[in-house]
Amino acid sequence: MRLIFFDLEGPLSPQDNAYEVMGLIPDGHRLFEVLSRYDDLLTLEGREEYEPGDTLRLIVPFLVRHGITADDVRRVSNRTGLVPGAADLMARLGSEGWEVSVVSTSYEQHATNIGAKLGLPMAAIHCTRIAFDHLRARLTQKHLGQVAAMETTILRELYSDDLSSGSKDELIRKHLDPFYWGAGLAEVLFGPGSDVTVVGGRRKAWAMEAVARSRGVSLREAAFVGDSITDIQGARLIESLGGLAIAFNGNAFILPHVTAAVAATRLDSVYPVLEAWGSGGRAGAKRMIAEAPKRSQDDGPHFHWMVGSEEARLNEVIALHKVFRGRMREAAAKLG
Repeated sequence: MRLIFFDLEGPLSPQDNAYEVMGLIPDGHRLFEVLSRYDDLLTLEGREEYEPGDTLRLIVPFLVRHGITADDVRRVSNRTGLVPGAADLMARLGSEGWEVSVVSTSYEQHATNIGAKLGLPMAAIHCTRIAFDHLRARLTQKHLGQVAAMETTILRELYSDDLSSGSKDELIRKHLDPFYWGAGLAEVLFGPGSDVTVVGGRRKAWAMEAVARSRGVSLREAAFVGDSITDIQGARLIESLGGLAIAFNGNAFILPHVTAAVAATRLDSVYPVLEAWGSGGRAGAKRMIAEAPKRSQDDGPHFHWMVGSEEARLNEVIALHKVFRGRMREAAAKLG
């Protein structure tokens, strides 16, 4: 049996669901972009008990303040479809005996919706579960007043069109560190009884390990497809054990940590790499990539073997993937 794990947002569905859910509230996209940058900063710092993708916790007070519910998350999810080639790839993998699992930071309403479109059972979906009503009851009026004030601060002082430049990083930390960790919000969102379990970072890796144990299969015999900062730990785990970690239209955070990279407009473009690995192991995948015909930058697919990449080559791959990421994910492409 061969196991394969997919991140959801990016590889399977183009929508950043939490970003679009935040779009239901005034200036919500700008608020989300600042909180997403804060998530990147906390991740890079290595803050204890914090995992990449915990943005989905950070946005909860703002969602609660504006009355957003689980039904709203589901409604936003219904607006989107699948990445081209995703359904074809799932069907092909299933017919060849691969066991497919999804490990995603997405809220369960979105993850299960996309999983159903792909014909995946609920048991194959490992995602973020959140009890909106429970958290609404735990957030006091004092908390919500602080949230309202922080919305104003974020929009007036912390937002910029180019947060990735780092020009606002110091201000973001100055305001958001005490907001979350000094105002009691961290206890509500991260403490015991929070009823929020975000499947990102190490939690993705742990979910993958649990699936492998339950099947009696080594992760050396597993593949992983991801695209962003929340996938780093999963990619590192698979790569370190000698499996196959693929970045599909990946960003600068994930690309240094994968075995191979595929830039394309269809997810089934990863299949030749999977097929070569399945029959010839890592050497087979490396050979397939080396022998793949070179395409024009606009067309794709583009294949790269990433193990041992030097900085100059890595930067070339990052630039190429940025083009395809922007084409496939539009506004969500700039998020970590």
